[in-house]
Amino acid sequence: MSLREERVRRGWSQEELAEASGVSVRTIQRLESGRPAGRATVAALAAALGADPEALADAASGRASAGGPAPEVSFAEALRLGARGWSSFEGRASRSEYWFLVLAAVVLVGAPAALDERLGAFAAVLSLVPLLAVGTRRLRDAGQSPWWQLFLLVPFGFVVIATLMVMRGRVQEVPAVEATRP
Repeated sequence: MSLREERVRRGWSQEELAEASGVSVRTIQRLESGRPAGRATVAALAAALGADPEALADAASGRASAGGPAPEVSFAEALRLGARGWSSFEGRASRSEYWFLVLAAVVLVGAPAALDERLGAFAAVLSLVPLLAVGTRRLRDAGQSPWWQLFLLVPFGFVVIATLMVMRGRVQEVPAVEATRP
């Protein structure tokens, strides 16, 4: 269940959901476009919708549960996620999402490069931030530091990066919250 689907199923507008939950309309718009949500926001929306907060948080983020690896996606879904989060360095990306976006970038840079070197260079520069963003999310999903991408600056460093990018996603260990006594 996505936030948008649940809202539409009830026949509510974004404004009505905002009023019922106490969350701003702009926040609801951000969540429905795939931005991550805070725990308090998810709890308020879940209470207003009468939904499970965990399921709503997973659906709002478009990802698996907070600590689990990112789910594998189709080519079309990878393109959608890439377009939506082209500049987001937060979160996680699955192997399929990363490799589908690399394939799309190769095609989108290669086609203009076949016409003119300058067009290819321009397309490569434009694809730099989205590829670094998805690379950061992918390395985080594999349990590695995003700083490994600096190996792309050295000769044959892509071998190190390719090896890290094919690693399975890891479960993120969430630190236990200790109860405080007054």
